[in-house]
Amino acid sequence: MAKAKTPTRRFTTDKTDVSENSIRRELDWAGDRSVVEKGSATDKKNYAESLSRALSQRFADALRKSFDGILPNPDGLGQESKARTGKGLKKLDVNYSTVELGLGLGVSIKTINFRDAKTKRYTKNYTRVDNELRAEAADYHERQPYSVLCAVIFVPLDACDDGGSAPSSFGQAIQTFRYRAGREKPVDDTTLFERILIGLYDAEPASFGVTGFFDVMDAPPRTGRPSSLMTFEQAISTIVEAYDARNKSAFKWAEGDTEILAAPERQEDDEEI
Repeated sequence: MAKAKTPTRRFTTDKTDVSENSIRRELDWAGDRSVVEKGSATDKKNYAESLSRALSQRFADALRKSFDGILPNPDGLGQESKARTGKGLKKLDVNYSTVELGLGLGVSIKTINFRDAKTKRYTKNYTRVDNELRAEAADYHERQPYSVLCAVIFVPLDACDDGGSAPSSFGQAIQTFRYRAGREKPVDDTTLFERILIGLYDAEPASFGVTGFFDVMDAPPRTGRPSSLMTFEQAISTIVEAYDARNKSAFKWAEGDTEILAAPERQEDDEEI
């Protein structure tokens, strides 16, 4: 007899009083970090997947004002929804698709949460994540070159503190993922994302979950922490701006709503009688 499949837990926002610039609620929902850190590779994989689902909901909810119908929906349905690629249907963490646009905007969420036991750094999984991003970008852009893809890679804030003769884990993240970002035109390299942000979150108890964002196209310190980071609201604005830059016919109202305008029909001048 086949074993029943365990249903996927859905993360939905609640009224918990958590700062806009904190992902503490999402971290708590994913599991007990201190326990998982001492656990197996499977424990850490499950934690990362749960955290990614919670963060996908967070980003979809924040983007919903500009992208009506974005998935997952407010009830947590539509996690890892599918979009058409050159190799069939594939899953997206955050998916804004319409009949008119096809895939308009996709956001990929990645998390690297624990130091490698041997190196004591966060860099072990950078190549794996970069390969995943390359495959995602190529598959979606090959079929839908006008689609805008953004990625947000979450790493603990102390990734900035392990530098020495080599760049910090954070500095190396920028070195690695910068070459996966910067796609400006639909004819550009399909393996690139339009924008990639690094989300640095504090894992220390006193400020657990406080998060800031850094664009991989900006210059990072070789070691140590950046002098400034984007807020969550600014990170969302960066994603919206990337979409608007691709869709030149996007018209934005003062209230923040964005709509796509059809090109105006050219009218022939009336003939004189």
